[in-house]
Amino acid sequence: MINKIKSIKEKVPQVATLPDGYYNGTWSGYVIEVHYKGKTFELETEEGVKSVGFKVVVQVENGVATFGKVNS
Repeated sequence: MINKIKSIKEKVPQVATLPDGYYNGTWSGYVIEVHYKGKTFELETEEGVKSVGFKVVVQVENGVATFGKVNS
């Protein structure tokens, strides 16, 4: 079966910043996903996890982001 393509769009990731503050996120592999002002941001971590869905808090201070795991 052959289907028709309706449109083709280029997906261009761009580097972004978050303002100073605390953000709730979900950590899977080497990526933390954070939602802010209706947008989704992917933060790449130095260390990875083998599981998915760890709840974390990201702190941005003076442009430097760090994170810690939330205790359940």
